[in-house]
Amino acid sequence: MLHGARDRRLARAAAEAQREADAALEALPPLPAAGDGPEAHIMCGERQFVMGAWSSYSLLRFIPEARLVVHTDGSLTEQTLARWRRIAPGMRVVSREEGLAAMRRRLRPFPRILDWCERYHFGIKLGGTHSIAEAQRVLEFDSDTLALREPRALLDALRDSSVPLTWNADIAYCYAYPEATLRDALGDMLGPLPWRLNGGLMAGRRLDDADWALLDAALGRFGERAGIDPMRFWMHQTLIAVLASHMGDKARPLPREYDIHDGPTRPDASMRHYVGHPGIRPRFFIEGVPFVRDAVEPM
Repeated sequence: MLHGARDRRLARAAAEAQREADAALEALPPLPAAGDGPEAHIMCGERQFVMGAWSSYSLLRFIPEARLVVHTDGSLTEQTLARWRRIAPGMRVVSREEGLAAMRRRLRPFPRILDWCERYHFGIKLGGTHSIAEAQRVLEFDSDTLALREPRALLDALRDSSVPLTWNADIAYCYAYPEATLRDALGDMLGPLPWRLNGGLMAGRRLDDADWALLDAALGRFGERAGIDPMRFWMHQTLIAVLASHMGDKARPLPREYDIHDGPTRPDASMRHYVGHPGIRPRFFIEGVPFVRDAVEPM
């Protein structure tokens, strides 16, 4: 009951804070023009635009050499895209059709992972991002993440070519099946399972043929096991965890100040992923955006 009352209060406060965040976008000074460094990929639709704009701005103010790549589901209007381009000059917009076409070209030799990427609700987030990406270093972030201060550990990993993958730690074990089930299905195809890997904030190298072959084979093993549904929720980050289990010690979670957590935003948080929980998501607008807004000098 206490959580219910808290969540209703947060929802009411967030509705007003979101309207303020939308209006405050107009006062943000434009980011530097896109450079030739890493690519920062985000999936976003019209309903998530205000979050996506603040998320990308909060992060890219610390990575002037990065290019923003927005994967749209087709709902973002030209007016909305113009607002986004004003604060992120040089951003690239990838339509769902363009992403699917690139994915089908890139993943043709790997039919199981291609089929999964086409059918899974987050599939194009994996297949589309790494099929479209031109840079060797890729940052993937969800529209409900905010960089509250310079994310040094993330930037160090993104700029270090020896780091294959880093991620923010989830609030709990959030893979599609228990580890014992995954090991029973995959056998030696599963190395040391990463600790609480979350797919909402990741940086590392662009995936190559060996990565896609491993994911393709893992889906083949899953398909041989009754009771394992590859379309199950959290399968996106489960497959990435399988991949990370073969990447060695340099594939690692980001420090604690990037962890997903319940309750108020921690004062030492570098970034926060405001996941879709009624006690967490509203804080994106109530706590996160005002912090970023106050740190940026308006036009």
